[in-house]
Amino acid sequence: MTTLRFSGLLLRFVDYERTIISHAPVLGDAIAEVEDRFPRLRPILRDGEGRMRATHRVFINGELSRGAGLTTPLHEDDDIEFLTAIAGG
Repeated sequence: MTTLRFSGLLLRFVDYERTIISHAPVLGDAIAEVEDRFPRLRPILRDGEGRMRATHRVFINGELSRGAGLTTPLHEDDDIEFLTAIAGG
């Protein structure tokens, strides 16, 4: 069981559920499960090509997920956190 955590601006797109459970084998499948449940989330997380938008960071067990991306395998008790970069001046 993998735990997906949402905070900040993303909360309104998952009906303010901070924690969502997934049994998906890879990161992309876990995200797709959440997007199926909360369709408004998909255009916020992904660009027109289906890639994660650069404004979002995905942390798996506290480590920034780089390179492997959506094909990253998930393991029992993984903790995934989504953070949105906010710019301002």
